[in-house]
Amino acid sequence: MIFLAASLVTLALAAPPSRVVTLAPFITELAFDAGIGDRVVGVSAYSDYPPAARELPQVSSANGFAIEKIAVLRPDLAFVWRDSVRPEEIERLQSLGIRVVVVSARTLDEIPHALETIGEAAAVDVSARARVFRDRIARLRGTYAGRRRLDAFLEIWNKPLTTIAGRHYMNDALEVCGARNVFADLPGVTPVVPWESVYARDPEVVVGAGSAGDRATFETGWRERPTLSAVKNNRLVYVHPDTIQRPSLRIVEGIAELCEGLDRVR
Repeated sequence: MIFLAASLVTLALAAPPSRVVTLAPFITELAFDAGIGDRVVGVSAYSDYPPAARELPQVSSANGFAIEKIAVLRPDLAFVWRDSVRPEEIERLQSLGIRVVVVSARTLDEIPHALETIGEAAAVDVSARARVFRDRIARLRGTYAGRRRLDAFLEIWNKPLTTIAGRHYMNDALEVCGARNVFADLPGVTPVVPWESVYARDPEVVVGAGSAGDRATFETGWRERPTLSAVKNNRLVYVHPDTIQRPSLRIVEGIAELCEGLDRVR
């Protein structure tokens, strides 16, 4: 059976799962947040948080699932990401007798729901952690609701220049802080943006959240574009990608950092 987070299907488990694989980095984080890290026996590539996750066998990547490796680990439950899993992969996992739970976390509001989906499937109570997350986001919204709205360019990569479009938790993060992504209207999820378009829309602020490993590198790259308003007025805001690029509970720390940075350049 497939457990779809959006459809609210309930799985009747004979017993709580004891061996789990988490097949996306943010799902690995959420599994540990749910308190079932000791049950996780395999993870996806780039599952590097918390540190204990780095020691676990990697059984999936952007190229797909390593079904043979998964089979050796004998999991009874697999958590997969709706945006990356293919139907045939689900079928192969099921053919091994593994229950599959599909987790969705495209928007900020879906993150605590994803945690609750994991908690329900693993038979653990995560309500307190989900409530703390929602409360912290609500407080941030309240704090910055009255601030002047900023038009921002959100850079997640620089060669080629790439942003986030549409309904997405990173664009939601900007909204929480009283800003908007000037390229949120582009098609796709991670569109490449021509420099001509950046100059045409001339955002007030540039937010770096991915391509640079540190603030200095991020700022150095953008100072090569001195005629842009954001550069000219020193409105460059850097947020460490680990805290803002994954839809895990850690994102609230990244949003707090983002809000503070945007407030400094208003």
